[in-house]
Amino acid sequence: MQTDTIDGASSFLAGLPAMREDMARQGRALPAPAVAVSDHVAGGVPVRLYRPPTVDRDGAGPPLLVFLHGGGWVLGDLDTHDACCRWLCVESGWAILAVGYRLAPEHPFPAALDDATTAWGWATAEAAALGCDPRRVAIGGESAGANLAAAMTLGRRGTAATAPLVQLLVHPPTDLLLEQPSIDAVDLPGLSRAMLDACIAGYVGGHSRADPLVSPLRAADLAGLPPAIVVTVEHDPLRDDGEHYALALARAGNEVSLQRLPGLPHGFLFLPATDPAVAAAYRLIGERLARYAAAA
Repeated sequence: MQTDTIDGASSFLAGLPAMREDMARQGRALPAPAVAVSDHVAGGVPVRLYRPPTVDRDGAGPPLLVFLHGGGWVLGDLDTHDACCRWLCVESGWAILAVGYRLAPEHPFPAALDDATTAWGWATAEAAALGCDPRRVAIGGESAGANLAAAMTLGRRGTAATAPLVQLLVHPPTDLLLEQPSIDAVDLPGLSRAMLDACIAGYVGGHSRADPLVSPLRAADLAGLPPAIVVTVEHDPLRDDGEHYALALARAGNEVSLQRLPGLPHGFLFLPATDPAVAAAYRLIGERLARYAAAA
């Protein structure tokens, strides 16, 4: 790593406290619908359950989506993405279990992935006790959270543990070596190659960026994974990460739904749902999730 890259990463990480506070402020200002909310602890990991205002199917309870927020592995928490989870809950009819995983650089890889895995195991074991359908539990996330969701799904493939009904991946970073063409072809203020590299450096630490649990697109074998709903957006340097991963999943024989949303930027789930394009995106994601719930 060159000296200017190191200096850039150091400067970025030094500004994290202010960036975290700014994200918290923005999150508090987002409009959100009223739903039933309760906080829990999943094996030491803080989680928050959102229940949909819909009638349960056959008394089994709503399906449950374990959701991992974005923020470059260094930003975000249960409060910053509260509005996001409420909208997902309302639009999909799924209960949402948001996960407050540990952040880098204080807790580098694999801390966040370990927390995601712990929360997943707790959710599948406690789904019925939470009033949800244990037969319909999915994993999902946006941005860094989608990376964690994909990595966790890949890492648990072939184990005796419960597999997700579906994996929801909203503009996921899947190649942390930053070698996909859109990284340099798409210009989005605030999401430059330098910023992405600083976030990744904080998250990965000294671990290999080519590890499939860090860069799922680098996996030699993607066969035998749960169905995937992959959502990308037009204005996103990480657009190819999501689309190339969707194609790789499909080539490996997995069921994949891929949708590129025009006109929207990376991080659109952190924008006000009063924007018609953002509201439409929530509806689309909700409809895709609802289809899998109805078919299960």
